[in-house]
Amino acid sequence: MSWQIVKIIAIISMTLDHAASTFITQPFLIERLDMSLTVSSYTLRVMHSLGRIAFPLYSFGIAQGCTYTKNRGKFLLRLLVFAILAEAPFQLALGGLGMVRLRLWPLPMSNVLFTLLLGVVCCFIWDFFSKKKVAWVAVFPIIALVLLAERHHTDYGGLGVLFVLLPYLFQQKKWKLTALSGMVLVLYLASPLIMRYTLHWSYLFCALGSVGILALYNGQKGRQNKFSQYFFYAYYPLHLLLFYVINQWIGPIEIDWDRALP
Repeated sequence: MSWQIVKIIAIISMTLDHAASTFITQPFLIERLDMSLTVSSYTLRVMHSLGRIAFPLYSFGIAQGCTYTKNRGKFLLRLLVFAILAEAPFQLALGGLGMVRLRLWPLPMSNVLFTLLLGVVCCFIWDFFSKKKVAWVAVFPIIALVLLAERHHTDYGGLGVLFVLLPYLFQQKKWKLTALSGMVLVLYLASPLIMRYTLHWSYLFCALGSVGILALYNGQKGRQNKFSQYFFYAYYPLHLLLFYVINQWIGPIEIDWDRALP
């Protein structure tokens, strides 16, 4: 399986999750698609569960990018530019979930590209101090960046930053995937216990499924050009903006509970 295929899987996964978080709501499924309350709930759970596949794939890809990029400055700048471009669509599309409202200054740093960006910075900091034979010093700025992600509520928070860093630290693929699996287990097993929220086992299994997908990755890029390279960055803000427009076009939908309940 080439990396091009892996990215397509990640895009499909992310799209399903964000669609279920924006315009494909339970009222929409019940009133517009005539689903029952039970079927609509199950449909949304499946979409959100499949959406858990995306982030481990993206974080692994960014970690690989840190390893193989020929121009680190350009790599960082590209992530920063698209993170800034994605912030308004992110807040507009997903702001109804209790996240920050549209506020461009000071930048709230909420979308996942900022999380990935901080992960890249951590990787480069580790390299800088490792070359000076004082890798242990890198722990302090890395902790600061992890806390920064938590402070500004970036998507997946400080753990998301480590999703990029930990696979980067290992050279062999099996250890990269082991590190990624460990982070998935921490996110979906330890975090619910600490934060006291409900664990959805389907989320855990689908997130671990992303590790299985990466195990099939053969190290080949697949068909790739400049357009496809930038498309995968641009897709994130563009699809969020589209979903926001669709959601506004559909408007609020009230459930007829007499018809929905059995």
